[in-house]
Amino acid sequence: MELARAVSATRPAAGPARRCPQAKPRTAAPQPAGRRPSRAQRLQPVHAAATAQAEGLSAWLAAAGVDAAKQAVAPAAAGLVCTRPVKAGEQLFAVPAAAWITAETATQSDIGQHLQGLEPWLAVALFLLHERAKGAASRWAPYLAALPADSGSPVQWGEEDLKELQGSQALQTAMAYRAYFQQRYEQLQAELLQPNAQVFDPAVFSFDAFLWAACTVRARSHAPLDGANLALVPLADMTQHQRGARSSGWQVRQVGGLFGAGAAPALVMEAAAAMEAGEAVAMDYGPKRTDGQILVDHGALDPLVNQASYALTLELSEEERNFGDKIDILESNGMQQATEFVLRADAAPDAGLLPLLRLLNLSGSDCFLLESIFRNEVWEHMELPVSEDNERACYQQLIDGCSAALAGYPTSIDEDLALLNGGSLTPGSRRAAAVRVRLGEKEALDATLRFFEDRIGRLSNMEYYAERRLKRLGLLDDQGKTTWDGFFEGGIA
Repeated sequence: MELARAVSATRPAAGPARRCPQAKPRTAAPQPAGRRPSRAQRLQPVHAAATAQAEGLSAWLAAAGVDAAKQAVAPAAAGLVCTRPVKAGEQLFAVPAAAWITAETATQSDIGQHLQGLEPWLAVALFLLHERAKGAASRWAPYLAALPADSGSPVQWGEEDLKELQGSQALQTAMAYRAYFQQRYEQLQAELLQPNAQVFDPAVFSFDAFLWAACTVRARSHAPLDGANLALVPLADMTQHQRGARSSGWQVRQVGGLFGAGAAPALVMEAAAAMEAGEAVAMDYGPKRTDGQILVDHGALDPLVNQASYALTLELSEEERNFGDKIDILESNGMQQATEFVLRADAAPDAGLLPLLRLLNLSGSDCFLLESIFRNEVWEHMELPVSEDNERACYQQLIDGCSAALAGYPTSIDEDLALLNGGSLTPGSRRAAAVRVRLGEKEALDATLRFFEDRIGRLSNMEYYAERRLKRLGLLDDQGKTTWDGFFEGGIA
């Protein structure tokens, strides 16, 4: 399970002192989450729409049943902003389900008979292309006009821009997405588009157009309206991305009607803290996700706060000699064969990382812990060092993996820091986003490498299972001396 191979980033800063893994990382001076800039410094556009398009969208939303008088937000070129001061807990917006675009919307359209049985995201993507081709005749024209031609995701980037992500997880994931979309498009061509060319105009349903639609659907959908419940929600999908944002995030509630009678579902968001008029309306697109994952999936980065991170996936190999016992232990403890952890530059590794590593690396004489008699307590044993050999194997695996992953980047941490701080990058540009993401990955890897290099030098001072067992039996004292020592020292034996 080499770290460079066993990772996934579908979601930034380090260089702590070698013996202080949680020290502040070397970074381009990001502001901590929760401390936002002055109004003049507020967010750059994430999903930008021209002012005229935003005004047209507002009028369309009102016609679609969105009560403008009850909204505390309005679309602007930079996304949603507050139109007035709001208090903590106050509703920012409510968009009724009648204004959403869902798979049902698509299957009930004039091409709906051809979309039956498709995944929700795919049905919605094809629906977007069909409606966009109608121009002003589409019911959704103002909304479609406000959608950017570029989702911001590296999946849509050209070759030159992608070079800036060389060696990164973000590049691997973007290329995997693109290959998947290419494969799905070719399948659609053979099974749906070409056989129904009179419905699906090849000029409208080209691969580039399909890629735009797929990336747009992914970028603008968020929990709880994702997956099987996927919906594009006009107005709400202009919510911007901020780490530690002062909002509740998206929530689906029953809204309207007297005492609940006649209420209908709506997507709402509340302010988690008081907000000023003109302040960006934002949420964290993925608090537990890396910046690279957010960029690939949603085409966005918080322009001020770097969350230096790297996604590590640990997987139990089916070739493992004790696979049956180990997978049973994992499943008994609510885990799966593969588990993802996010390595952070500004924090120690997740508390669940080492127990899993110890189980995966359990071998030789330590495997007695896999016997059924220990099944109910084995995970408790994994939470502490098992043996020096096992602990060393865990640390070395992470050290080797981090080193290999770092070697895959063409630039160093210091080179990226110099580039970010040199003033040559345009804020919000693709290149700036790429540098920030690759730097964040490297800093998280570097911090993790240093963390385990520090620990591997202290292996001889750790307490292992055998010693803990003897202490519980009363055969060792707290100093590690056998309780029989007194007999020998006193000449009794």
